[in-house]
Amino acid sequence: MRYSKLSRALFLAGATALLSPLTAWSADHLMADFSDGVEGNLGTSTVTDADSGITAMGMYFNETSGQWEMADLYRRDETGDEGLGVCNPLEGATCDTGGGDVNELSNQLAPEFIYLSRPDGYSWVAVYLSSLDGNGGGIPETGQIWSDTDGDPNNGGLTLLADFTGNDGNVEQMLDIVALGAADAPYLVLRPYDYTGGEDVNNDFLIKAAEIMKVPGGQGCTPGYWKQPHHFDSWVMYAPEDTFYSAFGSDIFGMDKTLLEVLQTGGGKEYAMGRHAVAALLNSLNPDVSYKYSSSDVVAAVQGATSGSYNDVKNGFAYQNEMGCPLN
Repeated sequence: MRYSKLSRALFLAGATALLSPLTAWSADHLMADFSDGVEGNLGTSTVTDADSGITAMGMYFNETSGQWEMADLYRRDETGDEGLGVCNPLEGATCDTGGGDVNELSNQLAPEFIYLSRPDGYSWVAVYLSSLDGNGGGIPETGQIWSDTDGDPNNGGLTLLADFTGNDGNVEQMLDIVALGAADAPYLVLRPYDYTGGEDVNNDFLIKAAEIMKVPGGQGCTPGYWKQPHHFDSWVMYAPEDTFYSAFGSDIFGMDKTLLEVLQTGGGKEYAMGRHAVAALLNSLNPDVSYKYSSSDVVAAVQGATSGSYNDVKNGFAYQNEMGCPLN
């Protein structure tokens, strides 16, 4: 078969693509709308979306060389036909005629890939497809999504995530990358897929958009920051006079010791853990601190700590608390 150059055998994944309209996103979510921009052959194999930093790269399989090679990307922006396809050299100079079989991501003249890569500090949320139809009751268009480690299909490393199938009633699909277990994948790979074994080359669709979200972490303020009176205005939800017990549900410091008093207490073991636990809790609650742990994670770690694990819990919090404080 044509894809035998890949190092991994092709097999059906258990996950199924999800149907959904293009959705809104929060400030921590970024969307690359690949239907937005100049239409036609873009004259380049690589495009980076300025708003999100997501990069799309077109490729086709050259049977003469036996290698995957770069191919120009093609943009369409029509109702039901929105996003990026591939214009490989076998399909002509511009791919402006012939419709989706030529200028979409297709498998008629040669297998084609579109690679997507994300910027550092973000994880995948979803990929949105367009022009994926049921061929009017015939064999529906089908495709696959893979993950890859290095952006080069010629050296293997691809992992199949899911198959997806077209539907005349809804030619747009949303692939939930989180549900597919590939949120942290460096690269996602989309391709048309002929599951009939060579009888069906009428598979073509477009990559309409891709969504990513900021990965929590990379920031944290130390116990020394949080115990200073001129930083009390950075406390969220809790006040310095609130008790450790009320915040953590742990009586390791009795029922009356305040959060500020725990921050100010010296010593090791549970005292060191307590100082960094309070800082971790305040970091997790402040919306201007990109902290790795949620407040529930912090509370659960303290409640589960024992005399034998105080130092380990403290070290885990301390590492994050010393990442760098973004607050004044």
